[in-house]
Amino acid sequence: MTHLGSTITPSVVPHFPIGATVTQAQLSHDPYAVFQRLRPTEPVTWAPALGQWLVTNRDLAMEVLRDPDRYRTDEETSPIRDTFGPQMLNTEGDVQRRYKLACAPPFNARAVEDSRAMVQGIVDARARALPRAGVVELRTAYAAPIAVSTIARVIGLPEAMDERLRDWYDTFADALVNYARDDATRTRAHAAVLAFRAAIAPRLAAPDAGERTLLASLARAYPRLLDDREIGSNALIVLFGGIETTEALIANALWAILTHPAAHARARASDADLDRCIEESLRWEPAVQTCTRYVPDAALLHGVAIPRGAVVQVMLGAMNRDPAHFANPERFDPWRTESVVHTAFGFGRHFCLGAALARLEARLAIRRLFDDWPALALDDRRSLPPSGHEFRKPGALVVGLG
Repeated sequence: MTHLGSTITPSVVPHFPIGATVTQAQLSHDPYAVFQRLRPTEPVTWAPALGQWLVTNRDLAMEVLRDPDRYRTDEETSPIRDTFGPQMLNTEGDVQRRYKLACAPPFNARAVEDSRAMVQGIVDARARALPRAGVVELRTAYAAPIAVSTIARVIGLPEAMDERLRDWYDTFADALVNYARDDATRTRAHAAVLAFRAAIAPRLAAPDAGERTLLASLARAYPRLLDDREIGSNALIVLFGGIETTEALIANALWAILTHPAAHARARASDADLDRCIEESLRWEPAVQTCTRYVPDAALLHGVAIPRGAVVQVMLGAMNRDPAHFANPERFDPWRTESVVHTAFGFGRHFCLGAALARLEARLAIRRLFDDWPALALDDRRSLPPSGHEFRKPGALVVGLG
C-alpha cells in the first residue's frame, strides 16, 4: 500500500535504464504499458522518480509476498501507520494474526451469506434513488454509496453516519498518499481518526447484545482480544478498505463489462457469466495496484541487491498480466482456462479480509442495474477511464439509462 518513499539515493544502486524513465504519472495513466516495458529485462528495477523498487514479474513478486521476514509491512514511517496506527495491514507475526483473527468473524463465508439480505436492501435503495431514464454518473451515485453503507453496517455504524464516514474516508485517502508528510494533511487525518474513535466509543462501552457487527463482537469478547485503541485502528482500516476496494471493484467491473459487448450480453443473461466477468475484472483492472514492503536488511532478489531501508513495491496489476501465467494477458476474457488465480486481493496473511463481501456487493449491485435498465450503456464521451497509481478506478462512469 502507501509509503513515504525510500531514503535510498540513486548513487547507491546500479542504473536501471527503463526504471529511470518511470514516473508516477505514467503509472497512474497506463501502468500496464510500463509493466510491459519493464518485465522482459528489468523485472526488478529501481525507479528514482518514485524512490522505490518495482517488481513486475509474478514469480518474483510471489517470492516477496511469501517472505514476511525479509520484506515487511511494519514500517513506522509509512503514511498508513502514521494515520491509523498499528493494525492488521501493517503489522506482522503474532500481533497481525491476533488482529486479523479477532476481526474475521463478520467476514467469513457464512457471515457474508447471512448479510446478503442487508446488502440487497442497500443496493435496492440506491437503485431506487437513480433516475429511471437519462444519464447518470454511477461511481459516485451508486457504487460509492453502496460501499459506504455496507461496510458501515458491517462495522456497526448507523445510516445517519454515512455522510460523515464518506468525508472521513476522503480525508484518509489524501493522508495515505501524503508521501511528503504535509502537516496540514496529517492534521486533518489525525482529527478524523480522533472523531471516528469518539464515535465508536459508546458502542464499545455498551455493545448491543443482539448485534453481530464487528464492533459489537469485539466489544463483547471475553476475554477481550483487542483493547479499545486496537479496535479503533483495525476498524479504521476495515472502513477504508471496505469503501475504496468495493467502490472501485463495482466501477471497474462495470467499465470492463460495458466496454466489451460480448461479455456484456452474457453477463446480463447469466449470473454465472456475471461472476466470471467480475472475477476477470479483478485480474484485468484491480482496484488496488500495489503491495508495499520494507526491507529491514539488505536483500537479493533475482540477482539484484536491494539495500537496507529500501521500499519494494509489488505491482499487483503486473502480476495479473504476466504473460508467463496468462495467455493474451492484456485481453479482458472472462472465460479464461488458466488455473492460476489473480492477486487482486493480495496474498497470504495480508489477503483482503473483506474479499467475499466485496464480491457479493459487486454481484448484487451490477445485477440490479442490468435487471432494471435493459438499455444501460456506457457514455464514452463523458466517461473517464480507470486511473490511479495505487488505487485505481474510473474518473467518471457515465451511463445512459435508456
